[in-house]
Amino acid sequence: MSIRKGEESGLKTLYHHYADAIYGIILRILKRHEESEEVLQAVFLKVWNNIDSYNESKATIFTWMAQIARNTAIDRSRLKSFNMDSKTSSIDISESEIGIEAKYSGIDVSALIKNLPEKYSILIDKMFLEGCTQQEIADELEMPLGTVKTRLREAIKILRESLKEEKHLLYILFVM
Repeated sequence: MSIRKGEESGLKTLYHHYADAIYGIILRILKRHEESEEVLQAVFLKVWNNIDSYNESKATIFTWMAQIARNTAIDRSRLKSFNMDSKTSSIDISESEIGIEAKYSGIDVSALIKNLPEKYSILIDKMFLEGCTQQEIADELEMPLGTVKTRLREAIKILRESLKEEKHLLYILFVM
């Protein structure tokens, strides 16, 4: 079963394992269920169409897909029509509604982020879950941009090391 060979079973397995976590990322950015579901489908279509651009030496399959989801959700949120709609029907979504506890390969990603020191976790949350740019984070937290960039880099390094400790070979099944 390999998504790189064009086998749909590989995509179905990816969807089964990662859809909840990816949906949580998208929903945190868009805050609307209907748009989040549409973007989720678009993300998996992008994964299917662009799997050859995935490089396992640069990121795990989940990290790669999460970045696609984040970028797609941010693009969607910046559309003029979405912004006009969201002004008329703003919905506040709690973390429990979006299933932040979603597991990734037996690893609780949200727990990994929560275990980071607060100076890192707040930045990761704002950038990857809320869709803020580094400049927006710096402005909102009244921090120098360089400090934000350095802390994000350090946080990602810590998360990468935490994930490295957890041996997960799931991506091999999908992309090899």
